Amino acid sequence: LSFASSIPFQVTVENRATECFYEKLEQNNYATFSALIIDGDQLMGTMLFEGPFAKPDVESTSSLMRAEFEYTKKRNRWTQHTSHIIDVDFEHLSLDEYADIEDEFEDMVEELYWDDDDSVLDDDSVLDDDSAYVDLTEEDKKKLEDKKQRKHKEQSIQIHKLKQERDEALQARAKHLSKKIKDEGEPVQKTIHAQAGGWYRACMRGSYGKITVELELRISKELLGVDPETDHVYTYEKFEELKEQRLLDEDTAEDEPSIKAEDFEKTRNQMRELRRVLNQISTLQSTARHRMNQHGKISEHSNSRMKWDSVFVTALFIGITLLQIYTIQKWFARTSILGR
Repeated sequence: LSFASSIPFQVTVENRATECFYEKLEQNNYATFSALIIDGDQLMGTMLFEGPFAKPDVESTSSLMRAEFEYTKKRNRWTQHTSHIIDVDFEHLSLDEYADIEDEFEDMVEELYWDDDDSVLDDDSVLDDDSAYVDLTEEDKKKLEDKKQRKHKEQSIQIHKLKQERDEALQARAKHLSKKIKDEGEPVQKTIHAQAGGWYRACMRGSYGKITVELELRISKELLGVDPETDHVYTYEKFEELKEQRLLDEDTAEDEPSIKAEDFEKTRNQMRELRRVLNQISTLQSTARHRMNQHGKISEHSNSRMKWDSVFVTALFIGITLLQIYTIQKWFARTSILGR
């Protein structure tokens, strides 16, 4: 049983086991659960973030454990209950899932113009065939013209819709590619809004084997709210930066008569910028370290799989060779008998 609202720490999760944090949240608080798998048989697991599973007035550990047991057993979910289950995969790096957008768009547009109906009136090629068109009655010609206009109008609407979907997908691709390198080495985070007060749990499960994971649970009430840039609760580094900025804002040139107001303002701005740059450098160094660690573990796992694949393929070839030798020997043995 772990109570957590502190800086990240490492925990080892056994295969099929679960490690949980428990935190009492007030109504309308925000909480961010962060997980970064740094070692294991596979860099994969499952995050669980849900609650409330117990009322806010539960204080003792035994009462909390009983409430969790009853909740897990019966799943008596409250009206304002929230539950999130997230598969975490640091083993397979993200790929460009939007690479074929243009080709898919062209194929869909081409399908819109393809007419599979064998009826003369439904075949647009009739309009391009003078002999076939002349043989039609005036009423059929009018129906054909009207149908073609309706069809072209429907096609234009559908193509316009496809273009909108393509543009949205291209924007998503640009955003995805801009974040691709940044996301490697960063933890998976999930933020919830506590619509009801009570006890919440944030768990990590070793769904694919034993793992070592770096976990963190951040509460908005303690860390000055939610960062508008990330939509997650402020990190502790950002929290310290904001606290220093507040102290700088509260300080004025009147406290130092020997310093000009203009010089004081320049110095304060430089201090803010220095703190921001230092935090940025620290974050980038941490992300780069995690990224290198992940790449190293992935490389180890890939090499291990390649070795076992090579052993399997070698054994398979040896087996096939022995089977061929046995088959040929049997064939020659039968041939000699027949020759007699």
